[in-house]
Amino acid sequence: MFPFYDAPAVVGHRGAPHVAPENTPAAFLAAWEAGARWVELDVRRSADDVPVVHHDPTTPDGTPLIEQTAHDLSSLGVWGLEAVLADLPDGLGVDVEIKNNPGEVDYQENDQRTVELVTELLEGRIDERPWMTSSFNPLTVSAIAKALPSVPAGLLHLGTLSLAQAANFGVEYGAQIICPPIDADGLAPAEVAALHAEGLAVFVWTVDDLDEVLRLVRLGVDAICTNRPGEVVKALADLAAG
Repeated sequence: MFPFYDAPAVVGHRGAPHVAPENTPAAFLAAWEAGARWVELDVRRSADDVPVVHHDPTTPDGTPLIEQTAHDLSSLGVWGLEAVLADLPDGLGVDVEIKNNPGEVDYQENDQRTVELVTELLEGRIDERPWMTSSFNPLTVSAIAKALPSVPAGLLHLGTLSLAQAANFGVEYGAQIICPPIDADGLAPAEVAALHAEGLAVFVWTVDDLDEVLRLVRLGVDAICTNRPGEVVKALADLAAG
């Protein structure tokens, strides 16, 4: 299933965070060197309207990113998205997860400015590498799917939804990839096959247990997001070798 060119694709969750600080070029390079051909990164925006790569809505001192400039954030080790993309290995696929989640301090209802900023950066880079986007916020999924129709959009969901429920919800908002957690209800061969029949890909997060990796291979999932990409790549290679 698109956009993954091997099945299952190994996706470095924020790079390879056990090797280098997460969401940094060093972590993404470490994932690539470990054999992963995809990485996931998190995008928020700064006070001066710059997309930055950071998972949490605040820096360690508790200050929201949205209240700090990109320059100030860079001094704390937070990279701008443009600089990260410019430093990635050729051929490395990227899942750009856009953060705008209810309950977080930087949540802006009906505000898709981060989508606009990501779109501006990706539009001229579509042919550079494989891409996908993702978000837990279905309105953000809808906005980025419309803004970048050539880039598959994924709906991330929690275990409060089954795989089938998330798929129904995701399709309504333009998702082409459904991204369940490892413990999602309905993550089974028949359900995965049903999504494939609808043209949907299944991207599972976050999987570090190698027994779970092998179970997901048997389920036929399309992508496995992991904090330990090197170990997962090796496990898949060992499985393929028999």
